[in-house]
Amino acid sequence: MLFYMLITVAICTWNRSLLLDRTLTHLHRQRIPAGVEWEIVLVDNNCTDDTAAVAEKHAKTLPLRRVVETQQGHSHARNRAVDEARGELVLWTDDDVNASETWVAEYARIAQFYPDAGYFGGRVTPWFADEIPAATRAMIEANLPLLAPVYSLKDYGTEIRPFAPGEGPFGANMGYRTDVLRRFRFDPKFGRVKTGLIGADEVSVVRAVQNAGIPGVWIGSTEIQHYIPPDRTTVVHFWRYFEALGRTQVRLEGVTPAPTLLGRPRWAVLGSWKARVRAWLGRQANRPDWLAHYLTAAKLAGYADEASRIGSPPYR
Repeated sequence: MLFYMLITVAICTWNRSLLLDRTLTHLHRQRIPAGVEWEIVLVDNNCTDDTAAVAEKHAKTLPLRRVVETQQGHSHARNRAVDEARGELVLWTDDDVNASETWVAEYARIAQFYPDAGYFGGRVTPWFADEIPAATRAMIEANLPLLAPVYSLKDYGTEIRPFAPGEGPFGANMGYRTDVLRRFRFDPKFGRVKTGLIGADEVSVVRAVQNAGIPGVWIGSTEIQHYIPPDRTTVVHFWRYFEALGRTQVRLEGVTPAPTLLGRPRWAVLGSWKARVRAWLGRQANRPDWLAHYLTAAKLAGYADEASRIGSPPYR
């Protein structure tokens, strides 16, 4: 590569030192090409576990800097990473992943090839814990199109091409020109706070960047494996996640005026209960569509609750 590029890899973490240790161990395998330098900015969002010790251990052999962001929340941590970044490109991943060995190199290569692109994204595939029962794994794999948001999975194929309308990256495998992120900050009303599941911090940024007419590129040649532990394979977790999706939808799009029931949009309340009944009946009859109804019920319940929290606009 006859060019020079400094790349920042950003990881935000809160109290997952064991997973973080494994993620950083995998990053040792990165094959960084000539002409490319990299740094890892690890944002410690008020961790109370062994995160500091894990960072200190890996900083001996990785170009890693740990910074502490005292404002709690993923968006605050991400904005801190942008402020700390010295690279011209910021690559985002999570603290529970396995990055392919050419992950950084591919972003560097494609960013050079598409100089007008402001953002990039790549494949996020599942990495199942060994402890997950075979039947549970089979159920999840059979329903991956439905459950992909739960595990931040994204796969538009192995091509390298501009994003099509309606497409965008997920946070476990995405990159931005640093100057773009300094124009479009992460909004603190989105993004997880501790164990909360409100997300979409990257969605709000992608929408703002796209609305500004900045093009993006899908890099299907990059892959991040996202770890799936047993506690994220239960129907209780699915409910919590899709309920948070409903809340997030309200924060992204607002509430359309509609008749209410106990302060909640009536259509959402009734729709949620109808979907619950269909899910229960479908599960009793062992029909494969029960899960889709279950997730719809959760999302509508979250939408209704969040609409009630912020107040539904008057309906006339």
